[in-house]
Amino acid sequence: MPTSYPLLRGGKAIPIEREPDFFTTIIPDKKLLPDLERMPDVQQVKHVLDNVYKVRSISGERDELMNKMRRQLPKGAVVHHAYNPTGDPITRYYITDRIIVCFKSGIAAEAAEKLFAKHKLEILKFYPSAAKPTYMVLVTDSTGKNPLKCALELQEDPNVDFAEPNLINRFEEAYLPTDNLFERQWHLKSWAGLDVVAGADVDAPSAWEISRGSRSVTVAVIDDGFELTHPDLNGPGKIPFQIDFVDNDNNPLPTQTAGDYHGTPCAGVAIGEENGQGIVGVAPGCSFLPVRFPLAADDNLLWEIFEYAGQRADVLSCSWGPVPVYAPLNQFNYDQFTKLTRSGSPTGKGCVILFAAGNYNAPIKDLDNTFFRWRDPSRGIVIQRGAILNGHAAHPDIITVAASTSLNKKAWYSNWGKEISICTPSNNFHPIDPLTKAPGRGIWTTDNEDYGYDFARGSRYTGDFGGTSSATPLAAGVAALIRSVNPELTALEVKEILEKTTDKIVDNESDPILGTQKGSYDSGGHSEWFGFGKVNAAKALAMASPQQPPAPPEEPEEPEEPVEPEPPAEPGITGNSPVLIIAGLVNPAGPEAGNEKIVLFNRSDTEISLNGWTATDDRNRTESLDGLTLASGSGIILTLRNARLINTGSTVSLRNAQDNLLQEWSYTGEEASEEGWWVMKV
Repeated sequence: MPTSYPLLRGGKAIPIEREPDFFTTIIPDKKLLPDLERMPDVQQVKHVLDNVYKVRSISGERDELMNKMRRQLPKGAVVHHAYNPTGDPITRYYITDRIIVCFKSGIAAEAAEKLFAKHKLEILKFYPSAAKPTYMVLVTDSTGKNPLKCALELQEDPNVDFAEPNLINRFEEAYLPTDNLFERQWHLKSWAGLDVVAGADVDAPSAWEISRGSRSVTVAVIDDGFELTHPDLNGPGKIPFQIDFVDNDNNPLPTQTAGDYHGTPCAGVAIGEENGQGIVGVAPGCSFLPVRFPLAADDNLLWEIFEYAGQRADVLSCSWGPVPVYAPLNQFNYDQFTKLTRSGSPTGKGCVILFAAGNYNAPIKDLDNTFFRWRDPSRGIVIQRGAILNGHAAHPDIITVAASTSLNKKAWYSNWGKEISICTPSNNFHPIDPLTKAPGRGIWTTDNEDYGYDFARGSRYTGDFGGTSSATPLAAGVAALIRSVNPELTALEVKEILEKTTDKIVDNESDPILGTQKGSYDSGGHSEWFGFGKVNAAKALAMASPQQPPAPPEEPEEPEEPVEPEPPAEPGITGNSPVLIIAGLVNPAGPEAGNEKIVLFNRSDTEISLNGWTATDDRNRTESLDGLTLASGSGIILTLRNARLINTGSTVSLRNAQDNLLQEWSYTGEEASEEGWWVMKV
C-alpha cells in the first residue's frame, strides 16, 4: 500500500510503498548484532553501511518484528522501514536518520538554525564548499516523525531550496571476470587474429608520440582496494595522495576479508607505469590517486569522496554504479557533479568525471519500462517492472562509457541509451547466462597477489579483466593524456574532444538477448550502443594539442613608467602574499583527530602553482602544498595530513618555494572553542 508521503530525491517526489519483508536498523554498537540475529522472526541480517543493517523478517511479520526491536533494543537504536517505488518491487530504498537540507542563496545561518530548532533536528554538519548553504541534520526522538515526513515539511519552508533524506547507495562493480582469454594488450594496439581485428584498439602508440602523460595530471580511481606495492602502480612521484574511506586512514590496500580486488586492475588500465615489466596503462606518465571505499555509500559519504578527489585530481574514474532499478541522484550530489566538472581539480578548470555504463545490457534511463529481465549478482534472474534510471550515468556532465569488443562490436553486456557518451574496447560475456561464451578477448592489466584475491592466481597480471569496469579507466587515461598536452582545457572541453574524435564503429547485428539493432548513428552522430563512437587516443591528442599562434609584430618600446612603491604589508603577512590562509577547521572530530582543514585563497590576478610551498604549525609539523595550483580569485580547502590545528590556539606559517615567510595565520583557544567550527580570519 502506498505511503501518504513520497520520497524527495533529485528534485522529484517519488511515490513509494513500504517494502513487505525488509527494513533497516541502526545499532549504536556492533556487539548488539548477535542479539539482533537471534530475535524471533528474523530471517536474515546483512550489513549495509557503517552501523546500518538490513533485516529480513518472516513473511507477514515485518511490523511486529519492527515493534519488538524498538522495544527491546537499547537507547540509540533506530528502526526504519525500507521502501519501494510504488509498483516497483525490485528497486529498494534504505533511508537513514539524516536529512540533507540546502537553503537558498543568502539565507543566514541564524534562519537555518531556527528552522532546525523548530523541527527538533540536530545539526551534524555544514558543507562549507557547497554552492548554497547546506547542512546535514539528524532526526532525533524529539522530532516525532520519520525522515521522509520531516523532509517534506522542511521542503515547504520558503527559505529551503531542497530537503532530501540521506539515502544509502549500494553499487555493483561493473565487472566480475569469467574467462581466461589471452596474453596481449590488444586494446592499446590490436591486430588481425583469432577473436581480434585490426582497428579494435584506441591507437595508444600513435597518441604516445604526442604524450605518455604528465605527473602533474592526476587520475583518481575511486574503487574498492588497491595493491600499492605492485610495481606497475608505483614509481617516483606516482602517488601524490591516497585515502581509505573504509578504514578512515591513508592505506587503501585490499583485504581478503573484504574481497576488494577490483580497484587494482582498474588502476592498471588507466595509469600502469612504463617500467620495462608487466603491462602498461594508456597514461603511464600520469600520477595516481587511489580512493578506497566499500562500494556502498550514503549520500553524505558519496559527497565526501568526490569532494576529496575533486580537489586533488584532474580525472575521476568510477567503474561502478547501481543495478537496473530506479536510482536517481539526490539533488545534493547532482549539484556537486555539476560544480566539480566546472571548477574542480587543482587547476580549477573542472574534473573530468567518467562513470561505467554498467554490465546488464540495460537502458541507462527508461522511465516507461514495464518489463526488463536481468541477472542480479546475488539474486539471479530478476524482472524489473518499474522505471529504470542510473542517476550517475545520466548526469549531462558525466562521461558515460560503454564497451566494445576486440571484434569492434557491441559488448553483449554493455548498458545502452541516449546517455552514453563514448565507448572503449573491453571483453565480452553474456549478461544473462554466464555459461554462454561470447566472442572477444579479455583485457590484460595489473592483478592482486600480495593483498586480496587475484584474478590469475599467483600472478601480478591478468588477461581476464573486462566489462565497462575496464572500459572506463581506459577512457579516463585518454582524458588524462588530453589534459597532459593541454592543461588549459576545461573538463567539458575534454569531454567534447573525446566525443568529436571517435571512430564511428558500426555493428549491424541484432542484440543476442534483446533482438534490438542500435549499432548505427543518428543524424547527430550518436549511437545508443556506442555513444559518439569508440575513443581514438591519437585523434583526441592531435585535436587537444594547443595550436601555436603566429608571433605578433614587434611593438615599439614604450618608455618605462615609474614604479609605485609597494604598500605596507598587512598585519601577520609578509610582502603582501598573493596566497593567503583565510580560514581553518579546528578538530572536527575531537582533540588531535587529524581531520583539520585550511582554506587557501589566491587574491592575485594570475594563476599560482604552489609546488615547493609549505604550511607549518607551531610544533614544526609541515604540510607540503605540492601539486596544488590556484587560479586567480579562487580558493581550495586542504585537509591537513601532517600539520595540526589544535583547539587551544595555534599559528600556521605559510612559506613559498624559496622558503620566504609569507603569512603567519593565528587563532586563539577562545576562537577555536567550538569543536568542529570554522575559524574565519586573515
